[in-house]
Amino acid sequence: MAILYVISKYVTFFGAALKAFWEQIFCRIMKIPVQDARWTQANELCGHIDHDFSESKAKTFLICYLPGMMNRFLAYGMFISSYIGLFYIEVSPSDAIFWIYLVMFYLAVSLLCNNAPLYEDALWNWDLLYGKDQKTNIAVKILGFIPSAYFIASAWLEKYAVSLLIYVIAALIGIFVI
Repeated sequence: MAILYVISKYVTFFGAALKAFWEQIFCRIMKIPVQDARWTQANELCGHIDHDFSESKAKTFLICYLPGMMNRFLAYGMFISSYIGLFYIEVSPSDAIFWIYLVMFYLAVSLLCNNAPLYEDALWNWDLLYGKDQKTNIAVKILGFIPSAYFIASAWLEKYAVSLLIYVIAALIGIFVI
């Protein structure tokens, strides 16, 4: 399955590189040491950077949340407008706007397929909040549950290239059903 992960990262290169860029920026801002800043490696770090785990719950949560949030923020408008233009309005390939919509759709899918934290970061965040020896405030546990569960689920989907498959299916539905 690791080969599918790397292939999905290279197919969505723009989003993978931008996600790694955001991770590196936020690690530097929060003073989390970065071990390896190569953005596109042919392993599980493709689209991520290798950084130390933080002992701070807030920093760990933010390093899981902020880079993906930046990709989602950029992607939502492009995805919705290009999907509507390509599949509902049915702009034809002879129109110049079709190619703009097509590029926007690829860029949006590329960004959306690369918004999850590294699986190990998501598990570390969970362990810091809900681990056996952790003394976490009950309010923090309640408020952090849904985002932390989302981190793990989305990181798992991304780890097995399911996120790319979901958007390919969405495009096929747009082409053949709508």
